[in-house]
Order: sequence, then C-alpha cells, then structure tokens
Amino acid sequence: MRSLLVILASLAVILLAALIPAPADKVTFLDIGQGDSILLQQGTAQVLIDGGAGNTVLTRLGEELPYFDRTIEVVIATHPDKDHLEGLLHVLEKYQVSLVVLPHVPHTSQLQAEWLSRLQEAVEEKKIAYRFAVAGQQITTGPLQLIVLNPVSEASATTSKTNNASVITRVDFSDLSLLLSGDAEVAVERDLVSRVDPALLDVGVLKAGHHGSQTSTSQELLDATTPQLVAISVGKDNSYGHPHPAIVARLAAAHIPVIRTDEVGSIRFTHDGLQWLLACGHQSLFPSQPKSCMKET
Repeated sequence: MRSLLVILASLAVILLAALIPAPADKVTFLDIGQGDSILLQQGTAQVLIDGGAGNTVLTRLGEELPYFDRTIEVVIATHPDKDHLEGLLHVLEKYQVSLVVLPHVPHTSQLQAEWLSRLQEAVEEKKIAYRFAVAGQQITTGPLQLIVLNPVSEASATTSKTNNASVITRVDFSDLSLLLSGDAEVAVERDLVSRVDPALLDVGVLKAGHHGSQTSTSQELLDATTPQLVAISVGKDNSYGHPHPAIVARLAAAHIPVIRTDEVGSIRFTHDGLQWLLACGHQSLFPSQPKSCMKET
C-alpha cells in the first residue's frame, strides 16, 4: 500500500507540474501542418505570430500553456493567407487578446477578403486594440520585445503583393535572436539586406521564408543573417512540394542545420536559466522519450 501511495503522489506531482508550468523564456514553432504559427513566451508575456489553417493551433497552444492561462498579450497576423490567418480567428474566440498587429495590405482574392473581414469583425466585436505594422515599430509586452522590419510603410504594403507585405520581425531574448519572415519573397529579402542595419539581420535562428519555397530564403539573406539554425514550418507530404529541393540544397551547402515541423513536430527552444535547450515533438501530461530534433542521416 505504501508503494502505491508513493506512485500516486509522484503522478500527482507530474500532473501538477504539467498543468502549472513555471514561467520560462520559450520559443515554439508550433506543428500546425502546412502553415506558420510561432509562440513566443518570456515570463508570463506571450506573443503569437500566425495561427495556421483550421483550429489545430488551439491544440498546440494547449500543449504549451497552462490550462488556466487564457490570455495572449499580442497576436500578429503576418499576412491574410489562410495558412497563416485562419487559426487566429479561433484563437480570438478562445483567448483574451490585448493587441492585434497586421499589415495594411489589400486582399488580392475573395478568400483573402473573407479572412480580413472575419478578422476585423472579431477584433471589433471583442474591442481588441489593433495596429498596422510598419518598419521601425517596436512591439513590447512585459519583457518581450520585437522589432518590425517589414513592411516599409503602410503605403508600400498596399502596393505590394500579399506575400511581400508580410510582417517581418526580429525577436531578441537575452542570448537568442530570431528573424521571422512570414512568406516574404526574394525581392523583400534583398531590400532588407540593403536597407536594414546589418546588426539587426544577424541572428541565431532564421525561419525559412514561405515554408521553404523557392521564392524565399535567398543566398543574400543567408549571408546577412548567418544563422546557426534554420527552422522550416511545413506540412507533411504537402501538395506544394515544400520545402523546395533547391532550398534544402542551399542550406546543406552552407552547412546550416535545418529542423522541420513535418519531420519532428513542434520545435521548442526553452531557457533553463543557464542555456537554451532544444526539444521537439508534442507535449503531453506524461513524460516520454524525447524525439530527436535532427533528421538522422
């Protein structure tokens, strides 16, 4: 009986720790299939960039946040494609959001018009503050800070193709920096390299643009960012052929490690107080053998 009580007590501790995790510095590329969704956490401050398609993002957020935390301070919609925006509509329904950031971009299709209209309705209905992103803005919530690098202005966003109006942000934790580029294409990447202070582009982690499409992640951007790792948010066996073999080959030739959500699930960087730890896969209440983040060769 005594051993049974010890086992039950241990399980209770595990469940409590899973349900009430301590605040931590964490970056998670959420595995939401073909699309983007990135959760930034510093202490109790949280920023969600994109939400993928459908409502899978709610499941993934449930894996990363304590059950009682129903607040996400800032939501950023990089651009109005379904695989970035649709999930955010479900987030606005289920979570309390303080600020929505989006590009001032006109829709170029009926589908994009629908997503923008639904987003506007949700924001107005819940009386959520919003702003249009412009290069140079700083987004701050608690200790968490992001710098907007694109679009250059509201005017440039309205005249750009939707992908190129993507909200691009640099994120800085104390000793981890990331460049998150939405679906921005090579023309925007070249503009960044020519326009932005090189120190702002030099980062530790780069999110491959447009899910590893051949339209993005140019050699110019790689040379400017010098990333130690590239994360690709992409759906398994997707119909677009992402990531493109040319991009995979380019990253291999540059000897840059690559981690893909279609291969390892959610990609999670967590600071343990001393260093950043990398883990992959889906969280659960019960511990299991961690999944390797690197593809075996």
